[in-house]
Amino acid sequence: MDKAAEMLGHLLLFCLVFGMSATVDLNRVLKQLRNSRALGMGVCLQFVVLPFLGFLSVKMLNLNEPMGLTLLVVTSSPGGSFSNWWCSIFNADLALSVTMTAISTLLAIIMLPLNLFIYIKWAYHDDDVDVLDILDFGALMNSLIVVISAISLGILASDRVEHPKFHIYANWFGSFGGVGLVILSG
Repeated sequence: MDKAAEMLGHLLLFCLVFGMSATVDLNRVLKQLRNSRALGMGVCLQFVVLPFLGFLSVKMLNLNEPMGLTLLVVTSSPGGSFSNWWCSIFNADLALSVTMTAISTLLAIIMLPLNLFIYIKWAYHDDDVDVLDILDFGALMNSLIVVISAISLGILASDRVEHPKFHIYANWFGSFGGVGLVILSG
């Protein structure tokens, strides 16, 4: 059952990211790629500030190793898929969110292990904890492939499909994926 739930999770994640990406115009994404200030701020917050706040929480709350490692993994991981959904729901800048999701997902390959290496050592003064043992790089790569392919195919579909209601249907498709992920995780 675990394998089926994992595959369903990846399918729903693809639906969410594809649907949200398919509602974004390619030119708006290209414009956001030139928005170095916003993207730089997002990367800094995602991979510097948030992991540091996770580390401070571990230290200040004196969390035991299992709880602290979990918090450090969560605060060092890339965000994005659900932020795309929230941006869509609240009519925020979805193009910026989709662009930031793509960038943070790619950077996570390096930044997630690096942040965990730094903060686990600082939090627990433990040289025995091996970050490579904590991370499942296969699962990380699977998620990376799902997210990047969903973003790429969604933006490509948005650019190529001429049907006037395509963006509405794509948004519904993404919302279905988002609701499905919430139910699956519950």
